[in-house]
Amino acid sequence: MFRRKQRSAFDHASKFDRGRIEAYRDCGLSFRQMGSRVGRNQTTVMRICDRWMQEGTTDRHGRSHPPQCTTSRDGRQIVRMAEMDRSVKSRTIAQLIVSVTHHSVSARTIRRRLKQSGLSARRPLLDLPLTQNHRRHRRQWCDERRMWVAEWNKVVFTDESRICLQHHDGRIRV
Repeated sequence: MFRRKQRSAFDHASKFDRGRIEAYRDCGLSFRQMGSRVGRNQTTVMRICDRWMQEGTTDRHGRSHPPQCTTSRDGRQIVRMAEMDRSVKSRTIAQLIVSVTHHSVSARTIRRRLKQSGLSARRPLLDLPLTQNHRRHRRQWCDERRMWVAEWNKVVFTDESRICLQHHDGRIRV
Protein backbone atom coordinates (compact mmCIF):
# COMPACT_ATOMS: atom_id res chain seq x y z
CA MET A 1 0.00 0.00 0.00
CA PHE A 2 1.17 3.50 -0.82
CA ARG A 3 2.42 5.34 2.27
CA ARG A 4 2.27 9.12 2.41
CA LYS A 5 5.38 11.06 3.11
CA GLN A 6 5.55 12.18 6.75
CA ARG A 7 5.23 15.93 7.12
CA SER A 8 7.90 18.14 8.59
CA ALA A 9 8.11 18.39 12.36
CA PHE A 10 7.60 22.15 12.10
CA ASP A 11 4.52 21.89 9.92
CA HIS A 12 1.59 22.37 12.31
CA ALA A 13 -1.56 20.35 11.91
CA SER A 14 -4.32 22.36 10.29
CA LYS A 15 -7.71 22.79 11.87
CA PHE A 16 -9.12 20.39 9.29
CA ASP A 17 -6.54 17.72 10.19
CA ARG A 18 -7.24 18.17 13.90
CA GLY A 19 -10.95 17.70 13.19
CA ARG A 20 -10.22 14.54 11.22
CA ILE A 21 -8.14 13.18 14.09
CA GLU A 22 -11.02 13.76 16.50
CA ALA A 23 -13.44 12.05 14.12
CA TYR A 24 -11.10 9.04 13.82
CA ARG A 25 -10.77 8.95 17.62
CA ASP A 26 -14.55 8.78 17.93
CA CYS A 27 -14.52 5.86 15.49
CA GLY A 28 -12.11 3.98 17.79
CA LEU A 29 -8.98 3.93 15.65
CA SER A 30 -5.56 3.62 17.27
CA PHE A 31 -3.09 6.51 17.33
CA ARG A 32 -0.91 4.79 14.75
CA GLN A 33 -3.86 4.25 12.38
CA MET A 34 -5.01 7.87 12.80
CA GLY A 35 -1.48 9.13 12.15
CA SER A 36 -1.12 7.12 8.97
CA ARG A 37 -4.48 8.32 7.61
CA VAL A 38 -3.83 11.98 8.36
CA GLY A 39 -0.12 11.87 7.54
CA ARG A 40 1.06 12.84 11.03
CA ASN A 41 3.34 11.30 13.58
CA GLN A 42 1.82 9.10 16.28
CA THR A 43 2.97 11.44 19.08
CA THR A 44 1.39 14.42 17.33
CA VAL A 45 -1.92 12.56 17.17
CA MET A 46 -1.59 11.63 20.86
CA ARG A 47 -0.95 15.27 21.83
CA ILE A 48 -3.98 16.49 19.87
CA CYS A 49 -6.20 13.83 21.48
CA ASP A 50 -4.85 14.65 24.95
CA ARG A 51 -5.51 18.34 24.42
CA TRP A 52 -9.07 17.51 23.36
CA MET A 53 -9.62 15.39 26.48
CA GLN A 54 -8.12 17.94 28.91
CA GLU A 55 -9.15 21.29 27.48
CA GLY A 56 -12.08 20.43 25.24
CA THR A 57 -10.38 22.05 22.26
CA THR A 58 -7.74 21.12 19.72
CA ASP A 59 -6.53 24.66 19.13
CA ARG A 60 -2.80 25.19 19.49
CA HIS A 61 -3.23 28.66 20.92
CA GLY A 62 -3.22 28.91 24.67
CA ARG A 63 -5.28 31.25 26.74
CA SER A 64 -4.99 34.96 26.16
CA HIS A 65 -4.23 35.68 29.80
CA PRO A 66 -1.66 34.24 32.18
CA PRO A 67 -2.70 31.51 34.60
CA GLN A 68 -3.87 32.50 38.06
CA CYS A 69 -1.10 32.85 40.61
CA THR A 70 -3.38 31.93 43.50
CA THR A 71 -5.15 28.67 44.12
CA SER A 72 -8.69 28.28 45.40
CA ARG A 73 -7.22 27.59 48.84
CA ASP A 74 -5.32 30.90 48.70
CA GLY A 75 -8.55 32.61 47.67
CA ARG A 76 -10.37 31.24 50.72
CA GLN A 77 -7.51 32.38 52.94
CA ILE A 78 -7.64 35.89 51.44
CA VAL A 79 -11.39 36.10 52.09
CA ARG A 80 -10.93 34.81 55.64
CA MET A 81 -8.28 37.47 56.35
CA ALA A 82 -10.49 40.23 54.97
CA GLU A 83 -13.52 39.10 56.96
CA MET A 84 -11.58 38.82 60.23
CA ASP A 85 -10.28 42.39 60.03
CA ARG A 86 -12.48 44.50 57.77
CA SER A 87 -10.17 47.49 57.91
CA VAL A 88 -7.10 45.63 56.63
CA LYS A 89 -5.68 46.89 53.33
CA SER A 90 -5.08 44.75 50.28
CA ARG A 91 -1.32 45.42 50.45
CA THR A 92 -1.22 44.05 53.99
CA ILE A 93 -3.08 40.91 52.91
CA ALA A 94 -0.65 40.52 50.00
CA GLN A 95 2.31 40.67 52.40
CA LEU A 96 0.69 38.07 54.67
CA ILE A 97 0.01 35.76 51.72
CA VAL A 98 3.65 36.08 50.60
CA SER A 99 4.83 35.13 54.10
CA VAL A 100 2.56 32.06 54.13
CA THR A 101 2.80 30.75 50.55
CA HIS A 102 6.27 32.09 49.64
CA HIS A 103 5.19 33.41 46.23
CA SER A 104 4.38 37.01 45.47
CA VAL A 105 0.82 38.19 44.98
CA SER A 106 -0.05 41.74 44.04
CA ALA A 107 -2.54 43.91 45.88
CA ARG A 108 -4.58 44.07 42.67
CA THR A 109 -4.89 40.27 42.69
CA ILE A 110 -6.10 40.43 46.30
CA ARG A 111 -8.76 42.98 45.36
CA ARG A 112 -9.80 40.84 42.38
CA ARG A 113 -10.17 37.70 44.55
CA LEU A 114 -12.21 39.63 47.12
CA LYS A 115 -14.45 41.01 44.35
CA GLN A 116 -14.96 37.50 42.92
CA SER A 117 -16.12 36.27 46.32
CA GLY A 118 -18.63 39.11 46.67
CA LEU A 119 -16.61 41.44 48.88
CA SER A 120 -15.80 44.94 47.74
CA ALA A 121 -14.27 47.90 49.50
CA ARG A 122 -16.49 50.88 50.04
CA ARG A 123 -16.21 54.11 51.91
CA PRO A 124 -19.08 54.55 54.33
CA LEU A 125 -21.53 57.24 53.43
CA LEU A 126 -21.24 59.80 56.20
CA ASP A 127 -24.69 61.28 55.82
CA LEU A 128 -27.40 61.49 53.25
CA PRO A 129 -27.82 64.85 51.62
CA LEU A 130 -31.00 66.42 53.00
CA THR A 131 -33.05 68.74 50.86
CA GLN A 132 -34.49 72.00 52.12
CA ASN A 133 -37.89 70.35 52.34
CA HIS A 134 -36.49 67.58 54.60
CA ARG A 135 -34.89 70.15 56.89
CA ARG A 136 -38.05 72.23 57.09
CA HIS A 137 -40.22 69.22 57.99
CA ARG A 138 -37.71 68.02 60.59
CA ARG A 139 -37.50 71.46 62.17
CA GLN A 140 -41.29 71.70 62.26
CA TRP A 141 -41.58 68.26 63.89
CA CYS A 142 -38.97 69.18 66.53
CA ASP A 143 -40.65 72.51 67.29
CA GLU A 144 -43.93 70.71 67.94
CA ARG A 145 -42.20 68.44 70.50
CA ARG A 146 -40.08 71.10 72.18
CA MET A 147 -41.39 70.29 75.65
CA TRP A 148 -40.18 66.67 75.60
CA VAL A 149 -37.51 65.74 78.14
CA ALA A 150 -37.03 61.96 78.46
CA GLU A 151 -38.70 61.14 75.13
CA TRP A 152 -35.84 62.66 73.09
CA ASN A 153 -33.61 59.70 74.11
CA LYS A 154 -35.88 57.43 72.06
CA VAL A 155 -35.86 59.48 68.85
CA VAL A 156 -33.92 58.21 65.83
CA PHE A 157 -33.92 59.98 62.50
CA THR A 158 -33.81 57.09 60.04
CA ASP A 159 -33.00 59.17 56.97
CA GLU A 160 -29.48 59.74 58.34
CA SER A 161 -28.32 56.14 58.43
CA ARG A 162 -29.44 52.63 57.54
CA ILE A 163 -30.77 50.83 60.61
CA CYS A 164 -31.95 47.22 60.76
CA LEU A 165 -33.32 46.33 64.21
CA GLN A 166 -35.36 43.20 63.45
CA HIS A 167 -32.95 41.16 61.36
CA HIS A 168 -29.60 41.15 59.60
CA ASP A 169 -29.89 42.68 56.14
CA GLY A 170 -27.42 40.18 54.62
CA ARG A 171 -24.88 42.77 53.50
CA ILE A 172 -21.22 41.96 54.03
CA ARG A 173 -19.27 45.12 54.63
CA VAL A 174 -15.51 45.36 54.14
